[in-house]
Amino acid sequence: MHEDERCFFYRGYLLMCDPARLNGGGYRAQAVVCWADQTGDTVIASTQTEVVFISEEAAVLHAKSWAAHWVDENLGV
Repeated sequence: MHEDERCFFYRGYLLMCDPARLNGGGYRAQAVVCWADQTGDTVIASTQTEVVFISEEAAVLHAKSWAAHWVDENLGV
């Protein structure tokens, strides 16, 4: 999966989804949420899930959904 398929802009935030490949097979969903204009400087949230996904794409979709939900909750939407 290419890097531009794992990064998304959402309501002024950058959602960076980077699934971790597990030694035993599968992927763990991981996402970092930061201000879109301060990439790399300000990490304000990251996933903390132990769910294992079979495919990289499924892990990215879960991470993206989690990150968007986090943004919505923190913006009061």
